[in-house]
Amino acid sequence: MKVGELLGRQEVKSKMSEGKRSLEDTMASSSDDDDEANSRLSSLSASTGDDMTSIGDEDSEDMEHFERSLRQKHAKACKAMANGVYDIALQEFEAILSELLARFGEKHERVGAALHNVAIANLRAGSLDDAMDAIEEAIKIRSRALGRSHPKVADSLVELGIILLSMEEHTDSLKVFDRALRLRRAEHADLVAQEDIDENSLKIAKVLNNMGCVNYERQFLDEAKQSFEEAVSLQKKVFRNMFNLSVGYDTSSPGILTMASTMCNLGYVAIEQGDFSSAVKTLLTSLKIQKAVLGQSNKLVQSTLDNLGYASAMQNNYEQALTYYNEIWITQKESNETNEEKIHTLRKLVTGCARIEDYNRCFSYLENLEDLQAEIDPDSRDAHLTRKLMGEVNYQLLKLPSLSDKTNRAVGFALCIGETEEDVDLDEWVILKPENTSKMSGHRVTHA
Repeated sequence: MKVGELLGRQEVKSKMSEGKRSLEDTMASSSDDDDEANSRLSSLSASTGDDMTSIGDEDSEDMEHFERSLRQKHAKACKAMANGVYDIALQEFEAILSELLARFGEKHERVGAALHNVAIANLRAGSLDDAMDAIEEAIKIRSRALGRSHPKVADSLVELGIILLSMEEHTDSLKVFDRALRLRRAEHADLVAQEDIDENSLKIAKVLNNMGCVNYERQFLDEAKQSFEEAVSLQKKVFRNMFNLSVGYDTSSPGILTMASTMCNLGYVAIEQGDFSSAVKTLLTSLKIQKAVLGQSNKLVQSTLDNLGYASAMQNNYEQALTYYNEIWITQKESNETNEEKIHTLRKLVTGCARIEDYNRCFSYLENLEDLQAEIDPDSRDAHLTRKLMGEVNYQLLKLPSLSDKTNRAVGFALCIGETEEDVDLDEWVILKPENTSKMSGHRVTHA
């Protein structure tokens, strides 16, 4: 359902549509409500003085039933979000929005919070125009209810910036993030309690990370590096008591995984700039956190291992690269991942082993590779290249004093290939740079 329909309006114009209000207009009326997941119900339903009076006039039993219904819908929506069932999540968030509209009207801050959640669900589902509509309405409602400089305004501005980045509207995205950053820093100056200061520092780091993502995507690498480094510096300062490799990390700490993602982004910049030594150092720190929080088989862990393998290979440290790629393979070979994904990893293992002339291991990986390629298309060019390399590697093994049992399978290759295939030709066996996409930092949905 469109946001305009939910608000009972004829139309809520999208930013990308002709005649839509300017980005500056949206930011000028900015205000959001993105409460923490464990916020108390009393604070969640807080409102202006007039709203408090109207709520107080409601029958307490009716209000209790109303709040219970919203909590149930919210729990169902969050479960659907976690499982990637975004249509169900959106259905529940929109139902919450409708109920809040009916009870409180369009100007209430809780309506802004509900719209914020609708925007996040649409963003996750890839419905960017609908996400834009919802977040802009959330910003407008919350800014009027809470004030333009309210900290929760920055929460919604961050989501708006992410949506704009997803639309590849880089200039507008940076403007929004810059506005959010100024609000975060203004809030920081007024804080006294260390817990509040740390929480705000992590929020500032999120905005800086997102600004780095914008510049990374448009290949402004120096600017991206500066933002990521500043973000990591803030995050390390907050986690200073747990940032000790000899002891390990408190993996239950909120934000620790976000720090790992920011470090990955910094590592990606180093790879793009050819600073492979720095990339390895940064990515290794991130990997320790990711493994502790997510486990070995998580996709983020596998991606970081892939980047570590590439950065090591680019330093001609193929032995180390092989350890990272082998970690990926150990997880993949018994998994439900596609043959194509497994083939990508095996090609890297084959290349690394061939580069260091470890032909026994190389041939073993080639056998696995040939089997997988045969399941897809045994007559493909890649399958032909694999069989050709098997023959060349087998020739090298036959020159050794003892013949490994593993070479029996390929004796025929050596007999057919002849003297012209004495050398191992690796021109077609290159370890390619991973296709990295920077990791943005948004906010969780919260009870409206």
